[in-house]
Amino acid sequence: MANLKDSPNFAVYDDYYTPAWAWEKIKHLVPPKATIWECCMLGATKSKSMETWKSFGFEVVGDTTWNVLTCDVPDCDLIITNIPFETNIKKAILKRLMEIGKPFIIIMNSCNVYSNYFHEIMDMENTQIIVPRGKLHFCKDGEIEKKNTSFYSVFVAYKMNLTNRQLFV
Repeated sequence: MANLKDSPNFAVYDDYYTPAWAWEKIKHLVPPKATIWECCMLGATKSKSMETWKSFGFEVVGDTTWNVLTCDVPDCDLIITNIPFETNIKKAILKRLMEIGKPFIIIMNSCNVYSNYFHEIMDMENTQIIVPRGKLHFCKDGEIEKKNTSFYSVFVAYKMNLTNRQLFV
């Protein structure tokens, strides 16, 4: 993730985490009693995503030692995660998610939906974009939420069969 004020020293920084209020925006879209796999937890020891989804009443599987690109898929109904910002990692994860074939909701920078790779990787017949009101902000290093995110994010849903009304949260 990057911030425009850092542009003279631009570097991708992937250690931002999703605050509970961002997940709260989509929790009503998740089927009751669903088992969720938080699949992008590799090394994310400061992430609170799994605890957040558990506090919403869902069964959650995931581990900070599992690499979504190589690990076995656990028993789950759907995948919910905030994938890394770095493009090559993101592409690899999107390809893996399509291979797995399970329904998912992921957070991505909204600009990604315009990219060639997004359209080449995703099954567009089963992909929907959930648009949140306002910007999603993230917690740097899992601690303090930063309110200066320089881009808008969307939730990308796959095989969720949402209604048009559900696409705006």
